[in-house]
Amino acid sequence: MMLLWIPVPSHTTLWKAFNNFCHVPLFGGVAIIVLSLARRIGEPREWSVGSHYGLAFMGVVLLGVVSEGVQSLSSSRQAEWSDLLLDVVGAICALGFYATYDRNLTGRSVVWRQAPRKYIVHIGVGLVVVVAMSPILIRAYANWDRAARFPSLCQFSSVWEMMFVQEMNSALRIVPPPLGWGKPQADTVGQIVFHPKRYPGIRIHEPYADWRGFSRFRFDVYSELAVARSLVIRIDDVHHNQEHADRFNKTVTISPGLNHIHIPMDDIRLVSVGRELDRSAFKTVIPFAVSPSREFAL
Repeated sequence: MMLLWIPVPSHTTLWKAFNNFCHVPLFGGVAIIVLSLARRIGEPREWSVGSHYGLAFMGVVLLGVVSEGVQSLSSSRQAEWSDLLLDVVGAICALGFYATYDRNLTGRSVVWRQAPRKYIVHIGVGLVVVVAMSPILIRAYANWDRAARFPSLCQFSSVWEMMFVQEMNSALRIVPPPLGWGKPQADTVGQIVFHPKRYPGIRIHEPYADWRGFSRFRFDVYSELAVARSLVIRIDDVHHNQEHADRFNKTVTISPGLNHIHIPMDDIRLVSVGRELDRSAFKTVIPFAVSPSREFAL
């Protein structure tokens, strides 16, 4: 329970995936501890070995429910019931693996300490652990792909980069470029449909963070509309305090046809009140519209 108050760096999706996976070995260890306690209590009372394992499993489930419940009451933590599933997975794997070496198993249960069932359990536990680790592996590859594409932040061209893109009161589709675009750098582009909400747009999470050594931020927008539209470009660094003045905000005009938008890095660096944005630690890029009266697409 004390782990709930230990601060952890959870501001990246990769680190969050690693934190989530840690539920498996953590509660696997808890299951073995509870099993040991169940034996100390149960053996003098001649409880069956199966009841020891049952108590250990139920103990883990109870602790998992309590820990998630406590997190739901915390302002700095968020309860995620998928974590409870990982707690249960950790308990099953640990107890299953331990049973293949448990000399307290007698009678018919002894077969679980013998080949081939012993090795079947080991393989099954290994496969379950790999599946539980898969979000880490996927996120790690997505981060590698993001680094390989830099200084391009988003070209709307692969499933990996789209893992960092989130719709905000909008609909995003990956489409071929319009005929009037010419020859863009990629075979596909992102079409954003801005809904008539307050701040429709997209959020690019965790772009490659270190922008030092570059002189400008650039993006291309093609408009098939008959009139110009305004977009706001918002850029945050990891130190952003959620105040409007503590981030980069710039309104740009999108004219009909192809628009090449260039923003000097010095404009981004110096915009913040009281401090400079950290060019080695950018966190999000958000193009959005402000309260459009009707739906439109770019």
